[in-house]
Amino acid sequence: MWPAILTACVVSLANLTLLALAAAGLVRFLLPAVRRVTIRAPFWGGAAVLGAALLGLLATTLAQIALWAAAFVLCGEFADFEDAFYHSAVNFTTLGYGDIVMSQRWRLLGPLEAVNGSLMLGLSAALLFTVLGQVAEARRPQSAGDSR
Repeated sequence: MWPAILTACVVSLANLTLLALAAAGLVRFLLPAVRRVTIRAPFWGGAAVLGAALLGLLATTLAQIALWAAAFVLCGEFADFEDAFYHSAVNFTTLGYGDIVMSQRWRLLGPLEAVNGSLMLGLSAALLFTVLGQVAEARRPQSAGDSR
């Protein structure tokens, strides 16, 4: 049980670090461009910013799933990365097909990955809502006394 818990802690920390780096990139590069882009093209500019944020977070999620898959391969549960990635995606998204079950020694990694995936996807959704809020704020008409 403890090897699985320790492995899950390490992979979860790596996933949190990866998402934090993605969030920092969004804040550093994407959010400053929101006002500039939405002034030029209110609808399509906002859609482009949201689309860029969504693609960045999707790429981050796929990388997080790949980290879990690599851990599964390193633990000896899967011979090839493709099956490990599929199993990881099922766990990370809490889909839970159950068509592949890991050995008794490592089976606790499945629910621990599901918890990690729920948290990471929730944080990703929060980031998307932050970007959406910034787009909505940038599109809001400014009053004469507004100094923004």
